[in-house]
Amino acid sequence: MAKLASVVDAPAGTPEGKIATIFFDPRCPYCHKAFDALHGRIAARWVPVAVLGEPEDGNRLAAGILTAADPVAALKATFEGKGGMSGEIGAETAAKLAENFEAFASIFAASPALRPGVPTMFVPRPDGRVAIMVGYEPGDDAKMRAVLAGS
Repeated sequence: MAKLASVVDAPAGTPEGKIATIFFDPRCPYCHKAFDALHGRIAARWVPVAVLGEPEDGNRLAAGILTAADPVAALKATFEGKGGMSGEIGAETAAKLAENFEAFASIFAASPALRPGVPTMFVPRPDGRVAIMVGYEPGDDAKMRAVLAGS
C-alpha cells in the first residue's frame, strides 16, 4: 500500500510500521472528521479514492490534493471546503487514482466479511499484523493509538 498515490501526514523519519494507511474520499464527512482527529496526532498515509457520488468530481478533488505543492495543506483545505482542483486530470494522475481505486476494491473483494466504506483505516500493530477499521466515529483515534502501541 505504500506504493499507492497518497499524502503522507507524518513527521520525517517515522518508521513504516508506525504509519496508518487510510483510504478516503475527499467528499466524505466521516473522512473529514477522521482527518481532524488524526492530523498531527497519528502518522497517516491518506490514499484518495472516489467512491461516493460522481467519480469524476471526487477524482478532480483527489488530483488537486495529490498534485499540490503542499499536499497535506491541500488535503486540509479540501476537507474544509476551501480548495480543490477543477478541470482536466492528467493521464499520470488518472492512472494513479485508478490504481488506488483498484486496490481499494480488491481489499473488499478479498474480504467479503468487510463492508466497503470510507474511511478505511489500516493500522499497523507492533507484531506486524494490521487492524482494519471501516468508518470513523469519535474516539476511534484512541483505538488507533492503542493498536499502534500493541494493546
